[in-house]
Amino acid sequence: MTFEKYFNRIYEDYDKWALIPVALFLFSIAVIGGQLMHDGSVLDRGVVFSGGTEITYSVDGDFSTVEVEEIMESHGRSGSIALREETEAGSRLRLTIPPPQLEDEAEAKDLLENNEIRNMSVEVEQFFFATSAVAETFFTQAVWAFILAFTIMSVVIFTSFRDVIPAFAVVFAASADILFTIAVMSVLGIPLTLGSLSALLMLIGYSVDTDIVLSSRVLKQKRGTLKEKMWSSVKTGVTMSSGGIAAFAILYLVSMYLVGSSELSAVASVMVIGLLADMPFTWLGNTVILKKYVEGDIEVPNVMKVVPWR
Repeated sequence: MTFEKYFNRIYEDYDKWALIPVALFLFSIAVIGGQLMHDGSVLDRGVVFSGGTEITYSVDGDFSTVEVEEIMESHGRSGSIALREETEAGSRLRLTIPPPQLEDEAEAKDLLENNEIRNMSVEVEQFFFATSAVAETFFTQAVWAFILAFTIMSVVIFTSFRDVIPAFAVVFAASADILFTIAVMSVLGIPLTLGSLSALLMLIGYSVDTDIVLSSRVLKQKRGTLKEKMWSSVKTGVTMSSGGIAAFAILYLVSMYLVGSSELSAVASVMVIGLLADMPFTWLGNTVILKKYVEGDIEVPNVMKVVPWR
């Protein structure tokens, strides 16, 4: 069965398929709410947003991450997280140490070099630290940047379409996509870092892009039936999203193979999650709302008709 035949079957019974984005949205709310009640925060914060020290070592010798964490605990650094990575260049150790932060790279090297583990020798590849105060400032600024970006996007959408229901559908689909991505990040343990934050900001644009393609063709294109306009939008939008998913999936695999876990792999993983989620929220959610609106099944309340731009 071709893709168009699948669309024809779904189109005739769109109300049933709309349950999928609704279920995903409710799942997102449940996960985020559960995390807030259990941990007080939705996502684990990276060093940039929580404070502490993050060090990447190149390692010559055998070791286990448990042994490294035990050494950190013996130095009063309980809560340190050690990750072992194997790349083309050899073994690497990524060590995250909670506040108080280390002072410099020499101290970071001595921390392990003076506690030999099976004759392990280390060299510091990357070194980053942030105080708790600075990290909290970064986090506050990141939250406001995200709120501002989403607010501006919403205002632009409402002003452009000059119709409450289509504009609401676009904003809802974008919001649900972001919430679902955050929920999956929480479940998979993907922390909030500069890379994952930038990916979430990019997702606002990517999600709105497919919704605008759909809404513009359905509401502004004169020729063709509603079904033909929607099918044209689906072909374009799914092609766009599929290309993005493929590109970011390749980026993730290549970055993991060459350098292991990094900001690049964080960006790629979050983008793949978000672009996959965008499909049901746009093509089974926004599409249903527009279909009902154009066919007259959704009536705009009088209070919503009295808006400045109408």
